[in-house]
Amino acid sequence: MNHQLGYRGNALNVPVEARARRGVRPVPQTRRARPEYAGVAMPDLTISSTLHDAGRVLALDGEIDLATENRFQDAVTGALVTQPDGRVVLDCTDLRFIDSSGLRVLIRAHKTAREQRAVLAIASPIPRVMQTLRITALDTRIPVFGTVSEALAAPKSNVS
Repeated sequence: MNHQLGYRGNALNVPVEARARRGVRPVPQTRRARPEYAGVAMPDLTISSTLHDAGRVLALDGEIDLATENRFQDAVTGALVTQPDGRVVLDCTDLRFIDSSGLRVLIRAHKTAREQRAVLAIASPIPRVMQTLRITALDTRIPVFGTVSEALAAPKSNVS
């Protein structure tokens, strides 16, 4: 057996041509939206943007991690740049998880908001996300509200 070429005697690790000769049908390649780890497709992140009179709301649905960090960064930065002197609320009602990649984006977004004289706020985080914000003390820098309505209605002096 030649381990350098990936042959370990398992039919699934044998090249496709060899499997076909042994009567094992090759598994067709499928395209996935997210990478697969240990046979489990990882959840994705959906970001929808809504413009209100009081500011822009980005509704986050899914998980923010290394695989979705860039998309989250682009969405938040784009919203802050197009809302100078405005307000951007991150609706975390359906956000199930955030890791250090997402926290890094929040820190950058907080800095961008200050540069743009915009207000960045977080609304409706689930307990798991709120615990992460508390542990990292991000809730002391970025205001957290119970609902999107509260975040949009808060005076700017209480938010910035």
